[in-house]
Amino acid sequence: MFLQRGLDVDIMPVQNLSTTIGALGRQLEISGATTIDIVKAAAGGLDVVGVCGNTIETAANMQMRLMAGSQSGITSVGQLHGKTIGTPSINGAVHIATLLALKRSGVDPKGVRFVEMMFPNMTDQLKAQRVDAAESVEPFVSAQKKAGHIDLGDPMLQVGDPVTLTCWMANGAWARANPDAIARWVAALDEARAFIEAHAGEAREILAKWTRLPADVIESIVLPTYSTSLTAQDVSAWIEATREVGQLTASLEASKLVLK
Repeated sequence: MFLQRGLDVDIMPVQNLSTTIGALGRQLEISGATTIDIVKAAAGGLDVVGVCGNTIETAANMQMRLMAGSQSGITSVGQLHGKTIGTPSINGAVHIATLLALKRSGVDPKGVRFVEMMFPNMTDQLKAQRVDAAESVEPFVSAQKKAGHIDLGDPMLQVGDPVTLTCWMANGAWARANPDAIARWVAALDEARAFIEAHAGEAREILAKWTRLPADVIESIVLPTYSTSLTAQDVSAWIEATREVGQLTASLEASKLVLK
């Protein structure tokens, strides 16, 4: 789909999307991101913009959950004071959403201990009771539910419904100089989105090839809702959420963080 539009794309897997910001405009032209990555980069004075959306979170199709251990006795977010929560990244998008959910449930986030860990390790950490809860996403949420762990809800929906979960970002100067390349990038992603909707079986085969997950996991995964739309309003929702939990003091204009 990229080649048909004159784009020769090399895909580089990374462990943490936020680490790609320094490579934008150098080793990388476009990177996957969360809106928080863009907000934090801008707060640090870097010229980074969102070029299009990727996935959105909705009440009808939730990808994130705050999961409590089956033996923790925890059944609501309001019971997490003094507890330990596993997080994929301190101050990442799912973490900011969790902080917001805690605050709005009357729990002071400063009274909660957070431990960084990778998503694949969270199920075992919950089972071993090393953490009381974990900030999880699909496909791990489905596995954790199957293991009997407790769904405390989707903190992401505290930010908005729908809300941008992941997107694509680029160095601002590069993006403004290459609008045609970005337009072709978005067109290819829109074609891919349409393909996934029309060919669910083949899409899951491609997912299995790239992730190397077991067949039963691939079949049980709840696929995300894809959308290439990314507006200033989408970014503004995350700016306000980050400010509400005390993680942002800089004055930012959302309209300047999205490629027009």
